[in-house]
Amino acid sequence: MSEKLFVGVGRLSLFFRQARNLKDKRNQLQSLKQKLRNQGWSVSEVGHTEDPKRGFLGFVYTGNSYHQVELAFEQVLALLIGNFEVVRKTKEILEFDADPTFDDSLLARSLLGDTDES
Repeated sequence: MSEKLFVGVGRLSLFFRQARNLKDKRNQLQSLKQKLRNQGWSVSEVGHTEDPKRGFLGFVYTGNSYHQVELAFEQVLALLIGNFEVVRKTKEILEFDADPTFDDSLLARSLLGDTDES
């Protein structure tokens, strides 16, 4: 049985109705980003960075099972509370072979200094 890598990719389009300036928006975004990071997500503001009313976040989570990543997405829903409206949210879960090129014999030879790399 081969090992798998599951990658969850999420996108959030947000509207900050009450934000008067970029500082207001960034305070709300920073709080949401930290909550996502606390749950194990990597997160970045990837759009509308200079618009005080709109924001766009991308976030990524990796796991070794589909269920683990799906559960992490479910937990994100509880974090989407704040002085913003979720305009759109999307998610994808991608599956990869963990390391299709890994060869144990190369590791053993490398540790022994017995490799022939040309």
